[in-house]
Amino acid sequence: MPKKFTILTATYNSKRYIREWADSILWQKYRPLEVVCVDDKSKDSTVSILKDFVKEFEKNDISLKVISSSKKIYCGSAYNLALKNATGSYFGVLDSDDMLEPFACEFIVRIYEKYHKINWIYTQYNKYNRTMTRVIKKGFCNCPGKNKTILLQESRNKNTYGHWRTFSDRLSNMDNLFGKGLRCCVDKHLGIRMEEIGRGMFVDKICYRYRTRIKGEKSIVHLYKLKDVRAMVVRQAKKRRREGKKVYSISKYKD
Repeated sequence: MPKKFTILTATYNSKRYIREWADSILWQKYRPLEVVCVDDKSKDSTVSILKDFVKEFEKNDISLKVISSSKKIYCGSAYNLALKNATGSYFGVLDSDDMLEPFACEFIVRIYEKYHKINWIYTQYNKYNRTMTRVIKKGFCNCPGKNKTILLQESRNKNTYGHWRTFSDRLSNMDNLFGKGLRCCVDKHLGIRMEEIGRGMFVDKICYRYRTRIKGEKSIVHLYKLKDVRAMVVRQAKKRRREGKKVYSISKYKD
């Protein structure tokens, strides 16, 4: 029997984009498929819209769990909570204003099933305009390279994370995988942590559609000092590694 795939999402005031998020999940062919979505105390109608999706998802043989946080817990903790309530063997992070390519889940499971020693996989992504009608930049994530790490790249302010971030239950420890209380740099924390708890792979295939912000629209990362949070994430990781934290290898696969 095929192993279950879980899509993890954290939302906050996402009513403008949540329909497209849902559509990109509904067009996935892979089953069994579940979605765990944690709403971080939205002030708009995001939660009610999500609850309206439950029956639509069920008709397409997809389980949708909607969890409403009783207080503001921020992005990192929201994703940790989503993972805690997931029952899949494979997991993929899908932000509430982004979309997956139609083949994404089916493709990534095939790679995991082919490479049993791989614990996490990043894919390429395309950067779209706000309306998801035009590609601004094509896949541009880079594997750290031989004898290099994601932490080293982040220390040099180079983005190596993929915007399809996926992992499996083969990881040795998934506690606090997304960073407790992190308001931004959750993706950076995730990448650094995963190379400490399992072997990874970068796959040169575009599976994810990343939505950019329009001019004048505030992004959550602009509400905080992104540079300072990034430096904190790097500093904490360096401390762990000085204390003997192991780093696993990262390989590269081309489809």
